[in-house]
Parts: sequence; C-alpha cells; structure tokens
Amino acid sequence: MNFSSLFGVLLGVGVMVASLAESGMDLMFFLNFHGIVIVCGGTLAAASISFPIKKIISLLKIFFFRVLGKNKVNYQESVQTLLDLNKKASLGLSALKDSIPSIRHPFLKEGVSLVAAGVLTEQEIRSVLEERLKTVEKKYMSEANMFKSIGKFPPAFGLLATTLGMIALLQQLGKPGSEKLIGPAMSIGLVGTLYGISIANLVFLPIAENLTERTEEEIALRRMMVEGAILLKKQVNPLAMKESLNSFLMPEERIERRVA
Repeated sequence: MNFSSLFGVLLGVGVMVASLAESGMDLMFFLNFHGIVIVCGGTLAAASISFPIKKIISLLKIFFFRVLGKNKVNYQESVQTLLDLNKKASLGLSALKDSIPSIRHPFLKEGVSLVAAGVLTEQEIRSVLEERLKTVEKKYMSEANMFKSIGKFPPAFGLLATTLGMIALLQQLGKPGSEKLIGPAMSIGLVGTLYGISIANLVFLPIAENLTERTEEEIALRRMMVEGAILLKKQVNPLAMKESLNSFLMPEERIERRVA
C-alpha cells in the first residue's frame, strides 16, 4: 500500500468535510441531487465521448494499483542486482541464463534474457530495449493524460449546474415573495460549482500528477537497466559497472559497497 497517496486522499476528504462543517450549515444541504447528476453524469458523458468505455473503466484499476499500490522505485536494489548478474556473466552465458528466473523486475528480466541468448549485438540489444521502453512510457503517460483530460470536465459541468440553478431562480423573480428565494436558490445553485472544483482538484488532477511522477521514475529506472544490460553484454569489470550505474543516482543514493 502506498501510504503517501492514501494519506493524501484521506486528507483531501477530511479537509472538505471539515470546511463544510465549519460553515455552520447542515452537511446534508451539500448533498444536492441536481448538482451531483449534472457534474458526475456530465463528466462521465464527456469522458465517454473522449475515450473508449473500456479505458475509462480501467482507470479504477490504475488508481488502485499504480496510485495506491506499493510500487516504489528502488534504484539501489536494481543496481545491486545488475552487479550480481555481472558476476554470473563472468562464469559464462549459461550461468547468466540460470539467474534469469530470480530477477524480479520484468523489464530487467527481458534485457538479461536478450544478453543471455548471445545472439544480438550490443547495438541491437539497445535498440530493442529502447523501443520497449518507449512503448511503456507512451502507455503510462497516456494513462496520466487521461486523468488530466477528464479533470477538465467537472468544473465546466459544475458551472453548468450553477447556471441552470440561476436560470430557474430568475424565472421566479417578479412573483410574490420571490425575494425570499434568492439567497437559498443561489446557495443551492453554487453547490454544483463546489462539486466540480472539488472533484477536479482533489481527485483527477492530483492523480494525473502522481502518475506522471511515477512514470518519470519508472522510465529513469528502465534507462539504467538498458545501460546495465549493455554493460553485461560488454562484460566490463564490476568496478566499472558499479561506477557507470551509480551515474544514474544522486550522490547520497549511490552504491558504495565494495564489489569483488
């Protein structure tokens, strides 16, 4: 479980509830069916026009597995794995091939498999892995951009809900006692805007930023793995591999353990 993201979700909900409670009004007032239908229904309709339904449904899976799921990028572990694989490679391709099942990261496993096959050249291995890296980056960024695009819709539909409420109010002006309806009607109408702004800025846009950040981290890790696979193919000495891979890390993150 990614506790940072979970904390953010709970904090956002808590801030909204506390803010509404602090207003001194009954919280049930803010459960406005008119606003909920227009904002949520309109957002779903616009998203369905923009993207296939199958992709929209998959956003729930993406939220639970990539945002709330435990997927912290561990550069040091990957560097140490590559250093250990380098020792295996010094014993021959068969020893390297036997180590493949124990590799945890699927992309690194693919890279080592290409090296262990002993068929492709260094340039061919780099070309294959970089193409696969681009495919993953495109997919992950597409998911982040979907959340970002959908995040544009709720405020617009919140404004639409408020506009419709104002139109209904204006129709009553001029009738006896209509002046007493202005305050309550305007407050109800503005609830739609509240829904739209809240959903966009507490749900969709933060998730989009989270996914973008995670994608950048994952792509940086995979670029390091590409270089690691090439170094395995070259069969460089362990010290040279360690220093080359450490170049991808900040000074305080680098592997300092002596490599035999």
